[in-house]
Amino acid sequence: MPPLIREGIRKGQLLDGKYEVTRQLGVGGFGEVWQARDVVLGDRFVAVKFLTHTSAPDTEGFVREMRALEALGLPGIVGFRHHFEYQDQLALVMEFCSGGSLSDQFGTERAQPGDDWYGQVVAWFIPVCETLDAVHVRGFVHQDIKPSNILLKANQPVIADFGIANTSAGTRLYSSPAKQLGASVANDSREDIYGLGVTFLEMVLGTHPWEELAGDDLLRAKRQRVVQSDLLVPPWIIEIGLKAIHPDADLRFQTAQEMADALRAKRVPIVVDQAAIKAHRAVLSGEKALKRAAWPAAQKAVDAALRISPGLPSAMLLAGRIKLTLHQPDAAYEILKEVENSSSQHVVGMELGWLYLQRDEVARAIATLSDVVTRDPVNFEAWCLLLEGYWRVGRFDELKRIAQMIVSEKCESLAFENAGLLARIGAGELSAPWLRQALIDGIDNPVARYNVSVAADGPQVLGGTEAMLSKLLFHDYRFGLAAASKCRNTVVIEIGGRKINHDEAVISIGNLAQNTVAIGNRSVSRRHAAIVNMGNEVWIHDLASTRGVDVDGVTIKRRAVLLGVHDVRLGDVRLKVRASESLVA
Repeated sequence: MPPLIREGIRKGQLLDGKYEVTRQLGVGGFGEVWQARDVVLGDRFVAVKFLTHTSAPDTEGFVREMRALEALGLPGIVGFRHHFEYQDQLALVMEFCSGGSLSDQFGTERAQPGDDWYGQVVAWFIPVCETLDAVHVRGFVHQDIKPSNILLKANQPVIADFGIANTSAGTRLYSSPAKQLGASVANDSREDIYGLGVTFLEMVLGTHPWEELAGDDLLRAKRQRVVQSDLLVPPWIIEIGLKAIHPDADLRFQTAQEMADALRAKRVPIVVDQAAIKAHRAVLSGEKALKRAAWPAAQKAVDAALRISPGLPSAMLLAGRIKLTLHQPDAAYEILKEVENSSSQHVVGMELGWLYLQRDEVARAIATLSDVVTRDPVNFEAWCLLLEGYWRVGRFDELKRIAQMIVSEKCESLAFENAGLLARIGAGELSAPWLRQALIDGIDNPVARYNVSVAADGPQVLGGTEAMLSKLLFHDYRFGLAAASKCRNTVVIEIGGRKINHDEAVISIGNLAQNTVAIGNRSVSRRHAAIVNMGNEVWIHDLASTRGVDVDGVTIKRRAVLLGVHDVRLGDVRLKVRASESLVA
């Protein structure tokens, strides 16, 4: 018997005038549990659980929740009898379950691999699932489902610590990857399903699937659902367990009742949604249209997909990407906000990071995109967005290090070469002679060539280092791909009745003579704007100008896409800009 570790508690002691202490049952994260005999009611035994001060800071609200759970009258929950205070600690008087917990079953004679044991585990878990479902529909979530919190009463399972466990962050070995990272949604009942799945697998396998793992190794195993199963375990059992522990909460069982139904049927039902199949075909068509910058066609495909299957995730994702590509963060947010705080946010992590960048929530973008590239190291588009975040906050050392690493991996986008150049310019590593010589030698990357020309102007010409850096262009990932360099449009710029055709990849506009379009007007900044003409897309960028850039009467923020004919104003100067007609097809 373990030593009595609470000062003042001893065998035979009478607590609260009616509970005679018989023995200690255990010590856990919430405090201690003692067996006691209710001397008022005779030989009935109870379990007295002493909670630490931090377990339930709101004692009144905590007890109220325990009573609400007891009022449900569910036989699958350990009964709450009474509460009192002892040595300034809350003591809960609970129903005593003589069969111990599921964790006590390991090593027993009946816990031997085989059909009998698997059948017994399934027989226990069906009522546990149904109890959890009944509680979930009433708004309660346990938060710490594990073998030691499922007790046996006459061989029938009952869930312990309901109302106690949900005051904590749970137990890491039984928590989902999102919860381990602190990114799960509060009060999401699917966290209980995850813990239930891990507990189920532990019971049938005879050992916790990740017992020896911790930190990043544990997180990786959870994401990959690494489970070493004995060949004797029926495949349908492992299949149900893996469904319950899917790292994406949207792909787990959505209710505990669904898991109970699967255990009864001995299979995970596959839902066939013919409408979703047809809708996803429209999404694939829209993705192809988006790649060639045919935004109206892409939007038409998304609209068709959502008519066929409202809320289809792939269609919602494409709809958000269209708005992000068009630099419409508010519209993108309206589409993606449903997943922004959901347990599935990692599925659209890159899009959320992209969205945060457009909304100037740069720190949040960096955090989100860092998670994306950790999960998917070859997602180079996400890497590029992350580097843009580093550029925005002036982390030139990290920008340079990562850009060089990805260039060494021979990534097909030239955007990373430009990112490395920006890092060196930002850090002041490139001298004026080096910059001038680079222009003489020639630079194949048009965005990098433009940036070198701006840096060659020097801070003294452009109003200081910060002003110079604000005139530089970050190279979008898609514009660095080979297909983008092969596709060039004719951009017609009309100013003062004079029309000039341009097919350059970067068309700079300002009152310096070095600009592609030089405008001798003091209301126009020295490097006022740039038109990026690549990959069947034409964009106008405001280069942190003093007077801003208006397109069709609206002042743009950072940049705007140009489709067809537009009235553009730079300071007091008005231009008419026409992009290739093919862009509006």
